[in-house]
Amino acid sequence: MRRVLAVALIAALTTMMLGIDRASWASQERDQAKQQAEVRKVLGELKRGSTATIEHLDGRKTDVVIEEITADSVTVMRQEKDHVVTETIPISDIAKIKKISVKKMSKTSKLAIGTAVAVGVIVVAALAACATAAYSDHPATPEPAQ
Repeated sequence: MRRVLAVALIAALTTMMLGIDRASWASQERDQAKQQAEVRKVLGELKRGSTATIEHLDGRKTDVVIEEITADSVTVMRQEKDHVVTETIPISDIAKIKKISVKKMSKTSKLAIGTAVAVGVIVVAALAACATAAYSDHPATPEPAQ
């Protein structure tokens, strides 16, 4: 019985020291590197305003509009229930990304994104009008005192 335990212990220690299971880690890392290279290739073809479907590593699929692409992340707009959400997704969290045609997006997604853009334009215009009005109320030169 002691010999069996000794052999099992030596086998376990040898396996740990030699790292026999490291081969599976290496293949996983290669697969992840290949996957990220494919994602970066597709992102290189996309530009701001492009529509895409992103599949996350956990299997969720989301239709998005690209806002900004950086070296390690993507900022997107996506529809969440009845409003539009801006989200930054690390490239390492993306399993697949596929460019889609605007024609294939749902009407509610198009409507929500269009509404968000229109509201943004209106807010910027209102702020510009308020700033202009604030400067026009105060003359540049003071009136002489009598």
